Amino acid sequence: MGMRDRVALVFVIAAVVVTVGLGSMVAYQFAHPPTQRTGVALAAPGAASPASGGADPGDAALPPTGTTGPGSGTGAATAPATVHGAAAAAGAPTGPRADAAAAAAAAALPGGDITVGGIYEETGPVDASVGRDTVRAYFDQVNAAGGVNGHHLHLVDCDSAFDPTRGHQCSERLANSGILAMVGWLSPSSEQAETQYLTQRGIPIFGGLGIGAEFTSPLSYPVGVNLGRAVELFCIHAAELGIRAPAVVIINTPFTAPAAQAFTDALHRHGIHEKSIDFVDATKPDYTDLAVKIRLEGADSIMAGLDPFSYARFFQALDRQNFHPPFMGVGLDKKSAEKQYGTAVYGAESGTAFLEPDEHMDVPAIREYHAAMERYFPNEVDDLDVYAEETWVSAKLFVEALRRLGPAPVTAKTLVDSANRIHNFETGLTVPLSFGPGAHDPNHCMQWIRNQQGVWHTYTGWNCL
Repeated sequence: MGMRDRVALVFVIAAVVVTVGLGSMVAYQFAHPPTQRTGVALAAPGAASPASGGADPGDAALPPTGTTGPGSGTGAATAPATVHGAAAAAGAPTGPRADAAAAAAAAALPGGDITVGGIYEETGPVDASVGRDTVRAYFDQVNAAGGVNGHHLHLVDCDSAFDPTRGHQCSERLANSGILAMVGWLSPSSEQAETQYLTQRGIPIFGGLGIGAEFTSPLSYPVGVNLGRAVELFCIHAAELGIRAPAVVIINTPFTAPAAQAFTDALHRHGIHEKSIDFVDATKPDYTDLAVKIRLEGADSIMAGLDPFSYARFFQALDRQNFHPPFMGVGLDKKSAEKQYGTAVYGAESGTAFLEPDEHMDVPAIREYHAAMERYFPNEVDDLDVYAEETWVSAKLFVEALRRLGPAPVTAKTLVDSANRIHNFETGLTVPLSFGPGAHDPNHCMQWIRNQQGVWHTYTGWNCL
């Protein structure tokens, strides 16, 4: 069988990669000791909230800004902010919302703890807890070495539950609690709208799935590839593979349908004309109908953006039909999910903006990443994937910006100023990243990996656009 017959092609469009961000999410949740876990609880729909005068069930989970948090050293109270913080400095909207977010711009005194936030899909059809715990593992490693300039770091997570309404509630609760920044979040249902909201509140954002708003906000520091750029890179590579008439299968979210036209336009520019586009729910139990349909319509390949366990059901259906067309994508490298893919994933290709661990365990940055997860969250090592790497790099970038402040007061504004002076930052997992004032789009490069009998082989260098 030639390579083209073996390659499985799962493609991520701008909106699709948002949903393929689900590929970083494993459908189980690890129970952590109380000293490692801090979260924001949300009231059930219709329950009283602070805005309505009722008690907020999440308040008890939020440590006061600048005070001692779980498992940390000496804390110090923060001074109230007297400016609009990073929002004003970066030209972002200011006003009542920025005033209400004064706590987020408050200074952390030397020796005080620093609390950041993260919104994750933790319940519902998907679970991003591995990304949350990757950030925690990096913070645990930093704290074990003495912290950053005397500060210990803590992540407060909030569950968006694959629901944009809950995602916005998370943003409000975290912003009002006085977090310094958002770090390594993974919430496909919420990131687009909440990037805009958090920017208005003057809260810096480190990381994200690559949704459009994350590349236009002056307070957002993405580390992955802009989804529009990723679409173009994928289409170029698909054309090089000889793909001409794919079937496109995409998980259904609020962001996929509006982006479908941009995706098909990119395909057509490269001489690729899709046989069909199917949107599917994350809960779809069986893909046999699609496997049969795609085979009968004569598609020469499959381009799909799904969560890892939907991929498993899809691969199993293709296997039952003995139908293995070219298949390429992002987020296929989660070991816990690969166990369900079987041999159907052999020959599959995937694009990644982060170094694939399988053949790079001798790289110091990969060793550090895996060692931290094995130490702090050993039960989740098999759940690591490209999106967990994204959250790890996001945490590293945040810590680097913090470290460069030295003994200076830590506020949202000083953090943004520090991040904007980072140039050619060597993450070890990406191309060097540089930032400056204004919008940020630092990573233009992807590598291509191919599954060879269960091992992901990186067979290209960085392809940049």
